[in-house]
Amino acid sequence: MLRLRALRPAVLGVGLLAAALPHAGRAQAAVPAAGPAAVAGARTDTIRPAPIVTRGDLGRLALGAVAATALIPVDRAVRDALRRPGLQENGTLGSLEQLGDAWGGGGTLVAGVALWGGGRLAHRPTVAAAGLRAVEAVAVSGVITGTLKGILGRARPRVDSTEVRDFRLLRGMEEGGDYQSMPSGHTTAAFAFAAAVTNEVAMRSPAYARAVGITTFTLAGVTGWSRMHSNAHWLSDVTMGATVGMVSGWAVTRWHRTRPGNRVDAWVLGVPGGRTRLGVSVAWR
Repeated sequence: MLRLRALRPAVLGVGLLAAALPHAGRAQAAVPAAGPAAVAGARTDTIRPAPIVTRGDLGRLALGAVAATALIPVDRAVRDALRRPGLQENGTLGSLEQLGDAWGGGGTLVAGVALWGGGRLAHRPTVAAAGLRAVEAVAVSGVITGTLKGILGRARPRVDSTEVRDFRLLRGMEEGGDYQSMPSGHTTAAFAFAAAVTNEVAMRSPAYARAVGITTFTLAGVTGWSRMHSNAHWLSDVTMGATVGMVSGWAVTRWHRTRPGNRVDAWVLGVPGGRTRLGVSVAWR
């Protein structure tokens, strides 16, 4: 019950944005959403569907891994700062921690399904598609993060708050949760949701992308912070989780954008089509 109460502000914010989105009948191809942001001078060309994983995806994952590794030396200092008694006893921060934990721990999937279902019932394809992309991105990113957790076998700060380099190959698979610190699964889900929903809205209803992005990425940031505040993760865990989540969200929206009328959308969104074919993508000069 406490977790459901903590989710109310997040659900309200997402719901208000969904209600404000227009009744878009079709995706608008004028604004691409292939990665972090569309750039000026973009043009559309009919090309073969983009691959599931691109060199850009791998590059961003590598950059995130480098950033996470670079942050390991400061993990303990950040953890100690967030665990100070004054901060831990603050009621407002405690409520934010509950919100972030609930959002990343299942709230993203609930919100994604709600957006999809509400969009279908209200005949708002933008809302329905955004919800579906969110669910897909959270699922894809969860598989990646779960695999990395098992392989890296990093101890959580609550296990040993003095040793930030406590990694052991495959220990996460053998010994379970206390040794599955990197990446943060809650943070992965929150950033996957934010990236997927923001990109989908940017493509279909670009006027609303800024508000959606601010709302969803703020919730993602609160989730990452909450995992450190609760002593469940290090800063580097959160950084890697955010990277996996965002790359997954961008990849999911890119896959669908370059395959209009694919089977997933035909079955789940009810759009015309039912087979994967050549579509519209974006090329940058």
